[in-house]
This record gives sequence, structure tokens and C-alpha cells, in this order.
Amino acid sequence: MAQKKKKNKKKQQQPQQPQKYRGNLGSKTSFDKAYTAIQKVLRAYGFDPGLLNVFSKQQRRFFCFLKAEPPRFKVEEGSQVPRRLLDFASETAHRFMRTHYFGDESIGLTYLELVTYGYAFMAIVVSDVENTAYSPEQLKIINLIADCFEDNRIERDLTPVGTHIRKTMMMLSKVNFRIYGYTWNIGTPSGDGYLRSMVYMSSEEAKVIRFTYNNKERIAFRVRAGRVIDEPPHDAIIDRWFVYQKEMHPIVYLDIYIQSHALQRSKERMDIFPAHKRNFYIMEPLLYMQRVAKSPTGRPMLECYTQEGNKNKIVRFGYFPFIVRDNKLIVMTFLPLTSPDTTEGDYLQKNLGLQIEDTKFLGMDKLSFFLTVDFEQIPILKKALVITNIWNLIQYAKKDPDLNFSIDQKKTQMVKKFFEQKIDNESEPEPFYSDMEE
Repeated sequence: MAQKKKKNKKKQQQPQQPQKYRGNLGSKTSFDKAYTAIQKVLRAYGFDPGLLNVFSKQQRRFFCFLKAEPPRFKVEEGSQVPRRLLDFASETAHRFMRTHYFGDESIGLTYLELVTYGYAFMAIVVSDVENTAYSPEQLKIINLIADCFEDNRIERDLTPVGTHIRKTMMMLSKVNFRIYGYTWNIGTPSGDGYLRSMVYMSSEEAKVIRFTYNNKERIAFRVRAGRVIDEPPHDAIIDRWFVYQKEMHPIVYLDIYIQSHALQRSKERMDIFPAHKRNFYIMEPLLYMQRVAKSPTGRPMLECYTQEGNKNKIVRFGYFPFIVRDNKLIVMTFLPLTSPDTTEGDYLQKNLGLQIEDTKFLGMDKLSFFLTVDFEQIPILKKALVITNIWNLIQYAKKDPDLNFSIDQKKTQMVKKFFEQKIDNESEPEPFYSDMEE
């Protein structure tokens, strides 16, 4: 009994580590996970992880003590963001960071590891460049790594994550209701051995104008994007010359607005996409990538399109006819690709004999048509879709993991019979010419 008491007494006299070091330095599992991530960070930035071998085990453990938390999403004070939208933004951002890699993908450094372990390691190294406790050889390596991370390089390298969050804000925004934006405070010290990373979602209410068209008063909504980091909300504008191809001095910019009618028509005709993706596909070309096309009669229209990955392949969803009033470009409606008022629709009409009533009867005025019909059984129609580049849309939509459409054999047979009765399948379509082609 006496020996047991003596043993307990000795144990009680052992010094304890400071609170902020406890667990981080004492947990082997925590250290192994952090050290593995730090080695990947070094490799991603062109260093040999073996550089750290000049440091003692305790020093290497110290490199891992500071923790940076994954970004947390909150609503900015004074803004209105429904909880479900906040959760959606958070979940999609974290999924992106878990499944996308920085630098050479074979290294396996996810953006989530970069914003947590990588950022914490950078903070420690940069703060230790004048630490006299290191030997000259160790200090040389500390400075070498710190030089690579100067000017908050990791924050710049997290740009793809910020771009993804910006895209999410556009998905959640409704131009006729409320626009969302965000700020991102990365690596704010908390005083307890952690670095907090906070994303604050902000909101802007829709801006409305009233105008008269065909002797009827109407309303339209300002096309705009919410705040992105330090950039204020961005209003969509377009050079008048770009619209009409006529030089003006001085340069005149048109503010872009859109009617609810155009949003409703896009909802009906872009029916394959969930609401958040449809919002993005509508807003992105109006805000950042305006392309002007001409109808068969020469009337200018804005394209509703996206670019496929890094291939810069144009994928069109439809077109935005507009009017101009007092230096305001107002989008009036949304035309599907099969409308005779588009270059594609005009080609289908002239070469396949398709009229407006035919496209409505077949369902070709909706994008779901192109994912539910087996065009291999209707070669003349497939050829026309390839020639007009509508086939790009079909291939693009099939690769979207959010879309789950299957071939409708009954519908396919109906469409096949329609074309067999209407045209000679052996006829050759005329060449397709478009002022929109790249």
C-alpha cells in the first residue's frame, strides 16, 4: 500500500503541458495525420519532404500542433439567408474541397487539407523565420519554405475553392427575388491553438424597374451578382457596340435587366436542370460571358450557353431576345433551340420541315426531349442535330451526375414514325451556316 501511494504521488508531481499543446502534441494519431498532410503540402509546392528530417521529433511534432478548421458558413449580420441555402452552400463547398486536388493530382493533396493542415503549417513556418532555437541548417530550411509561402500564397492557391463558392452563390440567387454573395476570412487566430476560417453569406434584394412595351406597363429585374470577398455586388453591363456592331463615341454601356416572363420560359424549356443549376446557366452568360447572335431575320439576341470544361466547347441552351430602352437592355423571353427564330430552328424547319406546331407536338421545345429519345433509330434527325451543334448539348447533359433520364422507347417510336411519314430519310440536309460558330 505504501509503495502504491508513493507511485501515485510521483505521478501527480509530473508537469502538465500547456492547454493549447495538449492533445495536439500528445496524440500520435493526430500527429501522424497532420504530418502526412504536411508532407503532401511540401511535395505539392516542389519540396522534398525529407527536408524535415533535419528537425528533431519534438520539433516536427510542433509543426503539427496548430490546427486550422474547415471553413464554417454563417449569415452576415443584417443579411437574410434561409437555413437550407446556408447548409447547401456549406455542404457543396466541403464536398468540392474533399474531392478536388491542388497541384499534381497524384500527390493527393485535397483542397480541404490545404486550407487546414497546409494553412496551419504555413502560419507556423512563417512565424518561425527568426526563431533562434533552431540551428543554422534548420533555420535555412525554415526560411526556404517560408519564402515559398510569402504574401499569403496559400490563400491565392485556394482561388478554385472561392470560384466554386461564387458559382454556388449564383446558383442560389434569384434575380427577381434576392441575390447572394460571400466574404471569406481565412485563418483568423482564436487564441486556443486553432485558426478559424469563416465564410459569411450576404444578401441583396432584387432591383426593379418599370417600362412600357406595346402600350403595357411591365417590370424587369436588374441582372447582378452578389459580393465576392472584397468585391462589391456586380451589375451586368454590355457595350452597345457589341450589341449592334456600330461604333459610338463616347462608349455607351447598357445595363442588363430581365423579365420574370423570360425566367418562367427558361424554367419550362430548360426542364432537365434542377433550379439551382438553371439559375447559374441563365446568370453566368448574362453577367460574365455575353455573346450576341442573330436570328434568321437579323435581330440580335443574347446566347444562353456554357463552356464545357477546359475544352472551350460551346454548349447552347437557348437564346434571350431583348429590347433596348434608355440604355437598358431588357431580356424579354427565352427561345428554345428549335424555335424558327433561332439559326438552329430555322435549319430544322428548312431541312426537316419542322414547324412550331410540330416541335410542340413532339416536345422538342423542351430539353428533356433530347435525353429521352434514341436518335440512333432516327438517323436523319441525329444528323441534323450534329450539324446544328445541338448534339453538344445532348453529350454535355448526359455527363451531368444530377440528371437521371432514360430512353423512352414509346416516345422514340412516336418520333420515328413522325419523321418517316414527313420526310424521305435518304435526303441529304443542306449545310448549316451560322454567324455564331467559333
